[in-house]
Amino acid sequence: MGKIFDVCIIGGGQGGIIAAISLKRKGLNVCIIEAKDRIGKKILSTGNGKCNILNANLSLDNYNNNFPKIAFQKYDLNKLKDFYSSLGIFLKQDNEGRIYPYSESANTVLNAYLDEINKLNIDVFVDTKIEKIEKIDEGFLLRTKLSEYKCKKVLLATGSNATTGLSSHALFAPFGHNITKLEQSLVPIKTNALKGANGVRAKAKASLYISNKLVFSENGELLFKDNQLSGILAFKMSAYIAREYVKKGNVDSYIEIDFVPDYTEAQLKELLMNSKLTNPLQGLLHKAIAQNFNGSNLAYDIKHLRCKVDGLMGIDNAQVISGGLDISQFDENTMESKLQKGLYAIGEVLDVDGQCGGYNLSFAAASALLASDAIYSELCK
Repeated sequence: MGKIFDVCIIGGGQGGIIAAISLKRKGLNVCIIEAKDRIGKKILSTGNGKCNILNANLSLDNYNNNFPKIAFQKYDLNKLKDFYSSLGIFLKQDNEGRIYPYSESANTVLNAYLDEINKLNIDVFVDTKIEKIEKIDEGFLLRTKLSEYKCKKVLLATGSNATTGLSSHALFAPFGHNITKLEQSLVPIKTNALKGANGVRAKAKASLYISNKLVFSENGELLFKDNQLSGILAFKMSAYIAREYVKKGNVDSYIEIDFVPDYTEAQLKELLMNSKLTNPLQGLLHKAIAQNFNGSNLAYDIKHLRCKVDGLMGIDNAQVISGGLDISQFDENTMESKLQKGLYAIGEVLDVDGQCGGYNLSFAAASALLASDAIYSELCK
């Protein structure tokens, strides 16, 4: 009989790495199995390379459901900070609550992970894609095209196929697990917002309406591109759109942009009327944006530019996926499958997605630590 691991962790991203470290620190024999040529690859692109690892406000309002509640109760912000501190990762927080490594470099985080993995002598198998999971007497048999791995417990931490990731939801399907509709999220929005403003950034107020109902409104930065809207505000709005697509399929939605939220419409109208400039918008808006406005009702138009949402940009542009393994089939206290004991899933592979700002990495970490505790308790009864 070949070597039997206590836990095989499928996926070497944020959640998988943290789970492996936590389990090995508890004395369990674990391995990470990663389909890519190295682990932690996706971590390097988070937060534009700065690795927005946490958020100071882990409110459930920032997620598509309440499933993360128990994970964040047991592993709140302070406990997550303590875990990173144990790896020698120093943190800093910006004015909006986003938390980064002090170096503002994702390499700092990944190097700390790799150092701990080497120190703990955790087995890591790369370029290894699991094709099938089978239940056996000893626990589980994980098959690839060329090899197999035996373990007592399986932890699925593969995330999604957003950006450079792979989708592995189907590995749990033979055990009866349902997969919701999947939709790219935290992604630019397809819309004919403005003409001739490609590459222009603007601070504005954006309001998203879905089926004529206001679902989001916030001030922030927008990045205009040809036939699409990007930037932090667009990414935040895309999460609401993606979640609606998961639930209902295509829905009518539009975005209303206020380019001068610091002025009321009446104040803006008076400002423009009293201007002695040939072009009264000069100095108020970027030239490429201003050229889109003319006519007698400038004040209203500038504060109420309506852009129809034509969909979301492709999976290669997305940071996360909305949808995933049906959370009703998992125990939120342990992350264990309710359909097959010994199977666990954490992070984005579940139907849990968070807003832009470190929320998805936060849930990946909290769910990994929660599942690790549950697995250790189960194996060490």
